[in-house]
Order: sequence, then C-alpha cells, then structure tokens
Amino acid sequence: MLLSLLAAALLGLGSVAIAQRQFVAVDGLNVTVEGSAGSAENIRRIQGGDLDMGIAFAGDAYLAYNGQAVFEEGGPYDDVRAIGFLYSAVSQIVTLEGSGITSLADLEGITMAVGGAGSGTQLSLERLLTSVGAYDSITPVLVAGQNASDQLKNRQVDAYHALFGVPNAAVTDTASTSDLRLLSSYDEALAAGFFDAFPFYTEYVIPAGTFAGVDEDVHTLRDAGLWVVAAGADEDLVYEMTKAVYEQAGLDRMLQVTNVAKEMGLDNALVGVQIPLHPGAARYWTEVGVAIPEALLPR
Repeated sequence: MLLSLLAAALLGLGSVAIAQRQFVAVDGLNVTVEGSAGSAENIRRIQGGDLDMGIAFAGDAYLAYNGQAVFEEGGPYDDVRAIGFLYSAVSQIVTLEGSGITSLADLEGITMAVGGAGSGTQLSLERLLTSVGAYDSITPVLVAGQNASDQLKNRQVDAYHALFGVPNAAVTDTASTSDLRLLSSYDEALAAGFFDAFPFYTEYVIPAGTFAGVDEDVHTLRDAGLWVVAAGADEDLVYEMTKAVYEQAGLDRMLQVTNVAKEMGLDNALVGVQIPLHPGAARYWTEVGVAIPEALLPR
C-alpha cells in the first residue's frame, strides 16, 4: 500500500529519515515523503484526499475537526484522526532584562515579533494575549525564529514569541549575546480561562538553566505536534505503523534521528490529543496499557 507522508522537517522531526528507517518492518508499506507549508496545509490535504498522513499541531487538529476559527470555511475537517503525540511546541515569550516586561500584562503597547502570518506561532500568541486583553494593543511584526532573535538583539522589537521545542536555536542565540528573560505565562493564562477555551494546550515547565541566564523554572504552555492520518486508512496498517514508531526499538531509532523525540512514549502518548484516535492507533495504545478517554475513542 502506498501512503504519502508530509515532510516534517519544518516541524523539526526529519521525516525523511523516519520514513526510511521506521517503517522498514511494516510489510506492504511504501512511504512517499512530500514537502509542506505546515500544519494547517497538512490537515486540509488529508481532508481532501491528497495525503494519507502527516504532522499537525494539536490546536489545528482540534479546530479543524470542529470547523472553528481558520477552519470554519470548508469545515468541519472530520476525515482526520490522531495516532499520537510526537513533540512539544512550547510557547516561549522572550524579552531582554531591563525591558520592564515581567508578565503578559506588561506586553500591552509594545512592538513584538509574533511569528509568520497565520503560523502556529502567531496564532497561539494571538489566542493567549487575546485571553488576557493584550493582543490588540501590541504592534505585531510578522517574523519568527532567527530573524526574531536578531530584531530583539538589535532593539527593533521589545519581545518575540517562539513556538518550538526546548531548547531551540532562536532562544539559544538570543541568550548567547544578551541577558534575556523568559516570561512565565501559565498562571495568567489559567486565570483568564485560556485552557477552558483551548483545551489542546497544556502546561509546560522549562527547567532553570535550560538557557543561559535563566535561573528559575519558567511555567508556560505548549501545543503538541501530533501524528495524524486519514480516517479511512487501513486499521491493520495504522496499527503496525504505530507499533513500529512507539515500541522501544522504534523510540530508540527516533532518538538517533532527532532529540525532539525524547518526550515520546507511553507517558505522553496522548498529550494534546483532542480529536478521535484512528482505530489502528487505539488498538495499539490499548494493547500497551494506555487509558483512552471516552472523547478520543474511535468513531
């Protein structure tokens, strides 16, 4: 059987290597790797039948499945199912020591690099700051990653938002030449009802010392990179693929490809998942003792 797997290099997973190494033991599977503009496109192309599986943010998967926000037009995208958690996309709000910015409320009125237009980085920040009443007051600059770090170091912006794994190159770059501050956003988000409105986000703690000069734990939030698949994909095949990736030998191979895979495993199997599982994935998770919430049961 031929399946198309979206290239996940954009999301930091090196899917070419995954495709070449992970599925060699799955009989009858031939994986074609394709490039992608990102999470939302992956979902739309799976829904449209152009792709069989791919990688998407948990937030995009939830909103698409329910036909909300940017997925209202053409939604609901109900042909998408989850397999499991791949990695954390951690919200990191970065500013410089001496900026006077110590909380989300302090972001009001500043100039901020928010990420690319329509990206997960930008949309996550918009949801977060809107929940605390700050987004409409900032001046957004639509840059991300290294460009955002450069603009902060050059004082062209007052802060930037990163939605990456931890650690990551952009924040590490800022810390290498500047005294940075990472904002703890979790408590303010919780008080504002953010997690009730967007249940696919979960708390994440960036340990002290992860970045130079950050000597206290930073309590923030994460979206999750999920492996998603078309609802009509063969159950036995999805079971075998899930097993090939998430059994210990598969996890060991994943870690040889990318350090991002360090969080994968039974403890985090369903982190961020808010759409139904594919029956093949559900069979595997049940087999290895992962409790599946009723809302995630196949349908």
